[in-house]
Amino acid sequence: MPTSARRQQLTIKQLIVFIGPFILATFYTISIHRTTHSSVVNNGIKYDHSSSSTQIIITTQQHNNNPTIMSDLNHDYTNDDYRAFLFGQHPIHGLLVLYCSRKKKKPPHFQAPGGHVDKEDFDAALARLQDTSISSSSVDEDSSHPLLLLACKIGAARELYEETGIDLRNDLHRFQPVQIRKRKKDGLFTTSCVLKHRLFFRVCFTDDDFVTEGFDSMVALGISQSMNTEAPMLMLKLSEEHQGFLFEPDPRRAVDLLVQHSGGKVSTALDMAIAQGEIKDVTASLERNEPDVIVGHPMSNEAKDHTETEKGVLDCFECC
Repeated sequence: MPTSARRQQLTIKQLIVFIGPFILATFYTISIHRTTHSSVVNNGIKYDHSSSSTQIIITTQQHNNNPTIMSDLNHDYTNDDYRAFLFGQHPIHGLLVLYCSRKKKKPPHFQAPGGHVDKEDFDAALARLQDTSISSSSVDEDSSHPLLLLACKIGAARELYEETGIDLRNDLHRFQPVQIRKRKKDGLFTTSCVLKHRLFFRVCFTDDDFVTEGFDSMVALGISQSMNTEAPMLMLKLSEEHQGFLFEPDPRRAVDLLVQHSGGKVSTALDMAIAQGEIKDVTASLERNEPDVIVGHPMSNEAKDHTETEKGVLDCFECC
């Protein structure tokens, strides 16, 4: 064998001897990590329990062709201080706003229902995403951010119940993302309802969502009537944080009422939603004392010969 070929062969052998231990050590480390990593695979979703943070890892069995969704489901949102707020509108009386006079650093002001999205809300969202028996209407499978969107819906429903007594925690399909800016070309609606880590939803209220009977006896139980001059017989069980509520039929006036809430972001988002045609002025409906679309049970002072039609809750967005 020529001398040059022998030297080249020796060089290759020396290289293998030199880097061989490093390759073996690398494979050993990977093997140990896989066997000790605490995770559970269920319904195509791998839950990582080795960290105190809330996160899930989608296996290649699901969404392996959608890196955007996989990125969202792997993201830990619990450190981002997300908040969820609700623009709740009655088709006759208008937007529901809550009166607060007990903030130490703020004068009396109005608020929209909502608040911080807790870790427990994200945990509940994970459970729903895992449970294949949960209706897809509450999961929003077409969203690029299913975990964030569902957790914020759950948080908004929880805050609404705590602040007003209106219980829609099992009716998350009624929480529709509010488009406050034009959708991006990718059509992902979640990005159009977010402003500074705040997600905004709209709900069309019906009379059935409120306490409507026995006002005199309900006052002693902490049930409150609205602050409107001509108050409708729609009452709420307010939290200690709030001292009253009213309905504002003109959303432009509601923008001014909410200017001190959450650093002005709620007011800004409402103004943007109005510009996108998401929130309608129902002043005309209030003046004629009937809604543009009948939802739930008719008001007691509606015309008796008015026939109620079968319509879903989302139909009321034609007027709100």
